[in-house]
Amino acid sequence: MHPDMKRPLAKYVFILILIYSLGCQPLEKENAVTDHFEQIKDSKAKSVLIKTIKDAGGLDNWQQIKNLTYVKHGIIYFADGSIEKNNVQLHRYKFYPQFSAEITWEENDLHHRITYSTDGARQFQNDILTEKDPTQTVMSSLYVLGMPFKLLDAGTVLTALGSVILRSGQQAHAIKANYNPKKNSNHSTTEEWIYYFDEDNAAFLGSLVFHPPTYAYIENLKFTDHLPIKLPLHRKSYRTNRHREIEYLRAEFRYSEYEITF
Repeated sequence: MHPDMKRPLAKYVFILILIYSLGCQPLEKENAVTDHFEQIKDSKAKSVLIKTIKDAGGLDNWQQIKNLTYVKHGIIYFADGSIEKNNVQLHRYKFYPQFSAEITWEENDLHHRITYSTDGARQFQNDILTEKDPTQTVMSSLYVLGMPFKLLDAGTVLTALGSVILRSGQQAHAIKANYNPKKNSNHSTTEEWIYYFDEDNAAFLGSLVFHPPTYAYIENLKFTDHLPIKLPLHRKSYRTNRHREIEYLRAEFRYSEYEITF
């Protein structure tokens, strides 16, 4: 039995729901009038999210994406600043009519390829199927692309925490997101996230998450400005404490060569 046959059904349920929220909706869904913000009970959090999603290009544009391709350059660092991993990946996603994904890269003189479809997730090394389960890699990549739209996912509880000053000097709204995978099959984590949005224009500035036993603080440094929706161009992730006091740079990501069809 291939390893992908053993993977928990819950992972596929989650990612299929994720895909549905990312991709195009059937015509009858498009014609329905739905208040996507209705589930947000905290009025301040709701107000901020309405503004930030508008700033990001609007939910309608996001849900109309059929195909998305881009290049991702990621560098992972050790605490002493030396490089743990450095690679350039090509990401291809097809959202409609059926979801599929392919991620390819070269590392240590080996060709790596991840494929995902309704049949499952597989990872190959020099075209040989490995035991690795790449489901989380696909989910994480989609989640990064889907922010801030993913905060509208069913069951996500948003709470406004007030105003904070980030290390960049920017004044930001802090919004806490709580997830409950026991009640919501589209949630994959119980970790508490805090998201930061510019007080002036509601731009998505970054986030803080507790990955036991450490915290990660992510800065969104640059987004596209030539596409119908905003997509990340430059992000940094720091190992920090709960107060966002930086211990060291953990990772840096640059995105380029976006191609989108609607």
